Amino acid sequence: MKTISIRLDDALYEELNEMLNAMGQTKQTFYESFTRTALRERSIPFIISAPVKTKSTGKSDKLEAFARLEAARKLFSESIEYDVEREEAMDGKYGSVD
Repeated sequence: MKTISIRLDDALYEELNEMLNAMGQTKQTFYESFTRTALRERSIPFIISAPVKTKSTGKSDKLEAFARLEAARKLFSESIEYDVEREEAMDGKYGSVD
């Protein structure tokens, strides 16, 4: 078995410790679970992305983001059934469980 050392900001360390204690987990089980998931899925188990820089039109970034969201919402005029969408996504990732 190998030992690793991770440096975290004190506030992050304490917040992580509080969260894991509330979940009944240790930092070791947290890091092992994260590592196993990354190895099994061959990817980091959450999305890492950087914001796309766009040419500013003089509006604030928040207003521009809202305008893009509103335009996307108008493209999809039919309502989305979130329970159906979630079930299909889970079936696609983990297979159908009946």
